[in-house]
Amino acid sequence: MPTETQLRAYINEMPVIYKDILASFPYVEPSRKAGYGLAFQSILVYLSRTGKSFELGDIITACDLLKEQGILEIKNRIFAHPTEIGEQLISLITDQPLAAKQLIPALPARTW
Repeated sequence: MPTETQLRAYINEMPVIYKDILASFPYVEPSRKAGYGLAFQSILVYLSRTGKSFELGDIITACDLLKEQGILEIKNRIFAHPTEIGEQLISLITDQPLAAKQLIPALPARTW
């Protein structure tokens, strides 16, 4: 796992589109849990409301590249989910605490 110093150095090298995408997660869904995903369209709407002029194709391509670096997972070709490293980057970019882990207990095993 990279250190905070390594992550900050990586963030400093990151082009704006990637930082903007990662920063959108806690603002689009403030109560989200770690690993919760956002639809590409939700990211686009948030960024357009903040004055960014990206197109949907830009968001999809950038998310695919973040996936290649192990920062996001893409599910059902529409949802971007941060990995553990992605969550750390989001926290550092937004200066917010890490998203909480899901606390819902598992169901008991079925007996039938």
